Amino acid sequence: MIKDITSTAATIAIAMLLPCLSFSQNFEADSVFTWQLVETNNIGSQSTLKFIPRTGVTPTGWDFGDSNTSTEVAPTHTYSYTSWDDSVTVTLNYTLNGESLSHSREIPVSPAFFFVFPDRNLGRLASYKRIFLNAYRIPNHPDSLGNLRFTWTVDGSPLAGNAFDDVALDQWPNIYYTFTTAGLHQVKLNVRNSNSGQTAEFTQTIRVLPDFTSGKVPLENIPNVFTPNSDGVNDNFIVPTSGTAWFDFRIFSRSGGLIYKAESSVLVWDGKNNQGTDMPEGVYYYVIEDLSGQYESAKGFVYLFRGKK
Repeated sequence: MIKDITSTAATIAIAMLLPCLSFSQNFEADSVFTWQLVETNNIGSQSTLKFIPRTGVTPTGWDFGDSNTSTEVAPTHTYSYTSWDDSVTVTLNYTLNGESLSHSREIPVSPAFFFVFPDRNLGRLASYKRIFLNAYRIPNHPDSLGNLRFTWTVDGSPLAGNAFDDVALDQWPNIYYTFTTAGLHQVKLNVRNSNSGQTAEFTQTIRVLPDFTSGKVPLENIPNVFTPNSDGVNDNFIVPTSGTAWFDFRIFSRSGGLIYKAESSVLVWDGKNNQGTDMPEGVYYYVIEDLSGQYESAKGFVYLFRGKK
């Protein structure tokens, strides 16, 4: 029996278990079409996908990238694959607002393929923190799994936690993970069909920096100007870090008065003092000390320029 495992529960956001992420920002957000995995028993060699055009798009033809085509609006197609990292280029010919257009996407065919993202809220503020999303948008909810079971390993060791309360359901299909060391790490997702016993797996190599094995490292890419004017560009004073250190972060006025102080694992200042008042344009002095011993201390000047929105 074929069961669509991403239908009713697909609207349940991953944010239920990953607070920093929602489906409003995902790898399909700007696509002309999306796809869903349809559960089949033989996941070790085949993937069945359903393709869905975006609202307002009128399909005139699909090219599935394997010499097969369709003129259906939302077709379902089964791929056979021999390698875990096989992919196909799917093309949709369509009309939009009376114009004939074409859109292509490269799509992985292994049910175990996953994407890697930084923490949505922290980004480059925390390079050791990553989000791993299965390629088929199956959310972290028991009703969405069907017969599929997910198991994650990092560098050959099964991950602790990131699992359903019911141990029979194994781990979540999407996880949030903080690396503890720098370097190259092998992250693997194994997907098993509990009905047929067939499995699929996919491994990605993740490079994590900076490397603290030789001692403290300097803070890099410290900005000398930022523009907190709410235009969405360079609004904060941001210093990239691993996200695993613990900092004493202080901002002083040019005359030496302390205006902002925080202890945090990330380094970001929005141009306000500790009472929440916007500080005027000008030059400010920062002092950053790593209380955990990963980074060298840093001090210097930054120019706060508000400009125009």
